[in-house]
Order: sequence, then C-alpha cells, then structure tokens
Amino acid sequence: MRRKKRQHSSSKNFMVLIMFLTTLIIVGGLLVVRQLVATQQRQDDLASLKKARVKAAASRSRLVERQRASIARSKQKTAESEKPSMPSGQSHLATASAYAYPVAQVKQEMTEPNTSNIKEKVVFLTFDDGPNTVNSPRVLNILNQEGVHGTFFVVGRQLSPATVPVLKAIYDGGNSIGLHSITHNYNVLYPGRVGATAAIEHEAKLEQTMVKQALGPDFVTHLWRYPGGHFSWKGLAYADKGLARLGLDWIDWNAAVGDALSQAQEPKTEAAMLQYHLRSLAVYPTSQVRVVLMHDALGKDLTVQTLPKIIAYYRDNGYKFGVLE
Repeated sequence: MRRKKRQHSSSKNFMVLIMFLTTLIIVGGLLVVRQLVATQQRQDDLASLKKARVKAAASRSRLVERQRASIARSKQKTAESEKPSMPSGQSHLATASAYAYPVAQVKQEMTEPNTSNIKEKVVFLTFDDGPNTVNSPRVLNILNQEGVHGTFFVVGRQLSPATVPVLKAIYDGGNSIGLHSITHNYNVLYPGRVGATAAIEHEAKLEQTMVKQALGPDFVTHLWRYPGGHFSWKGLAYADKGLARLGLDWIDWNAAVGDALSQAQEPKTEAAMLQYHLRSLAVYPTSQVRVVLMHDALGKDLTVQTLPKIIAYYRDNGYKFGVLE
C-alpha cells in the first residue's frame, strides 16, 4: 500500500516537473521570439533613421546648392547693375570718330604702357575750365589753323547764353567735350580733401543735362575730369562707381604746361612754359600716349600764346593728334 502511494506521488511529481519544464520552454520561446521581434524592430528603426538622415542630408545639400545659385545670381545682377550703362550718342561729331580714342584705352596706356590697343604715338590736347568768350575762341582758332583737335572739359557754371555758341563752335569743329563739374569748388566736392560722393554725382548728372541741352539730343559724353585731378583727393572710390553708373569715366593727365599752378609758381614766359612741359614728360618717360593738361579759362593768355609751339613739339616728334571719347 505504501509502495503504491510512493509510486503515485512520484508519478505526480514527474508530471509537475514535465508541466514546469513545458511552461519554461514556452515562456523561454516567447521571450526569444519577443527578443527577436524587438531586435528586428530596432534594425528597422535604425534603417528608417539612416534613410531619414540620408534624405535630410540630400535635402540640405539641395538647399545649399539653391542658396549658392541664388547668391551667384544676386552677385551677377549686382555686377550687371554696377556696369557703366553707356548711353547712345557721342562726345563729338561722327566725323571725329577717325581720330577719337576710347578713354579706357587711353587710361590703360597711360598707366601700363604698351598694353592697350593703341600702338602708335598719340597726343591728346585737353583744355579745362571753359567755355568763355575770350580764350576759348582763341584756342579753337589755333586748333583750326593747325589742323588738329582737342578735348574740352567744360565747367557747368560757365554755360550761359553768351558761351553756349562758343561751346557749339568747339563741338562743331570736330573737338570732343567732357565734363568738369558744375561749381569747380573744392570745398563742395572734396570737403576735408575727401570726395563727397553725393555732391560729385549730383553735379555730374546736372551737368550732363545742361551740356546736352546746349549741344542737342545726339550729344552724350562719357568723359569726366575731376577738378584738381583724381590723384589729388582721397576717398573717390564710391564717386567713381557713381560716375560709372552715369556712363562716365574719369581721366587725369600725364603731361602739363604749368598753367594750373598758383600765380606765384606758374611759368611767366613761353620759354618757361615749354621747359615746364618738357620736365613733365620725364615723369612718365616710357609712355607713347600723352594727355596734356592745359586751360582755356580767362587769364590763361600765356597758354594760348604757347599752344602753337606745344603743337609743333608733338608734330615734330611724330605724334598723331587725337580726341577722347
């Protein structure tokens, strides 16, 4: 009887063990499956995250490219807007085109000899501060008699019913016309010796209108000479850009006769003026292009008297006579 009880108890324990092991296997299997599912989910999440990062990087790259393209377009538009918008028309009659030279090429040849398209010796006789009814006609008569031409940089305040016919005669004579400000007032244009951009642009724009009204709708000049010369003042970079927007380019000189000096310093005789001129050439000894600074203003009688000899010097030395445009 006791043996049967023991057998029954052993059998019962064995069944419990089997059930426990079965439960353990099932639970373990479920845990393994759960772990596998979790691992796969993590892998899927990592893959999705990687795809998202790749997509985001590609999106950022496209955005950067669009921004770069936009910046490039903006820079191009800015550069185009800052280019000189050269209007139609000329600073001289069409017949003067045969001996007219672009101001940019002349400037280049002045500062970097033998680098421009100008391959010959050319002289540009320039006259500042007119027109007037005394010396301007005298200069014009000499040019006509000598069969040469010049470039006249006119001051706006000099224009009047009496002087406009003189300006027209200069223009009709095959000469070129440039601008030289309205006031020629250093205190207005260069206070503290620094360029006043707004004042310079204002005077240039106003003078463009005034000279065009005097010479007609076909007249348009691209020429500007700073009173006192560009090299004399500071801070003209913005004014230069402003002039360029008006279609103007500035030019100085590389030869002179001394008539811009103070009364105490200027030459007093033709011989002294000729000597001054020769000394000025030594400053730029290699240049084949000469832009000669002279004045046709009232009181510049010695310049008028010496002009035929200046012309003779350049003719004897094999120069062509040109005008700026």
